[in-house]
Amino acid sequence: MSATRIHGIVLAGVGGQGILSMAQILLEALRRSGLHALQSEIHGMSQRGGSVQAQVCFADTPLTSPLIEEGGADLLIALEPLEALRYVSMLRISGHLVTAEDPVADMEGYPPLEDVHRALRAVRGAHLLDTESLARKLAHKQAGGMAILGLASRFLPVPEETWREVIAQRFEAKGARIVEKNLEAFSAGRQLLPEGVEA
Repeated sequence: MSATRIHGIVLAGVGGQGILSMAQILLEALRRSGLHALQSEIHGMSQRGGSVQAQVCFADTPLTSPLIEEGGADLLIALEPLEALRYVSMLRISGHLVTAEDPVADMEGYPPLEDVHRALRAVRGAHLLDTESLARKLAHKQAGGMAILGLASRFLPVPEETWREVIAQRFEAKGARIVEKNLEAFSAGRQLLPEGVEA
């Protein structure tokens, strides 16, 4: 992905999933890679279960606004499949969608999950991740978000080592084990795509 134009990332999920934390990691990683980056305010309900959305824009020249127009996002990162579907219209035709397969189960009126998955898989550039299985495999119940970020990182012009430095610093106050688990989840997600497929 070239940074010669303004690129947009939309992050979507529900309250309590860590959208704010992920947006801040993205912003810092982009800036440390020599890019100009801005983040919008978090939109939506901050309490657990409410829809949450954030936007990050970046370019190799200074930016004036972090807001992305409909059909203007290069990357949609979603921690909840129905929220991915809600914002899929924000994606460019050539964009990438990286989303969790696993729903927040206590939402009322949730449509049949197979219908949600079918609609998401029909999106060009869609990548669905079974975060629950991965969390079990890594013995880390919070692994899903970092794995999704790892997979999404393959479509961004940020060196892997920069991602690892930012993630380690983000979680260092929680101790070495939490840092290690988050880096492990990030690496697991990143490795889900073969080398050479970066946008």
